Amino acid sequence: MSGSLSGIVLVLVSTTLEGFAQVSLKLSTRPGTSKRLWLTLGVIAFFTEAITWTGALRLLDVSVAFPMGSLSFVNVTILSCLLLKERVARSRWLGVAFIIAGVALLGGHA
Repeated sequence: MSGSLSGIVLVLVSTTLEGFAQVSLKLSTRPGTSKRLWLTLGVIAFFTEAITWTGALRLLDVSVAFPMGSLSFVNVTILSCLLLKERVARSRWLGVAFIIAGVALLGGHA
């Protein structure tokens, strides 16, 4: 696997971890949930995300990696729907589509 492709994979893992961490912290604030469990999972996910992100920065230019990091918004939106049962407006889904399209353009030139 080339360095650029490995970097892109690390960005994908990193942004997924960040999305999970954000949703975990939200779940830790809800009544009737295991607050300590979700808080612990969120902190572990953020810690692991930071390590993964650092690995991605070793392999990619920051001018490529940082905009690709916007996939965190995509992951938070999807995980919010799945785990938190939040409703997402069409306009927000359109924004998600634009983010994905922009990241795909960046990834094609990484």
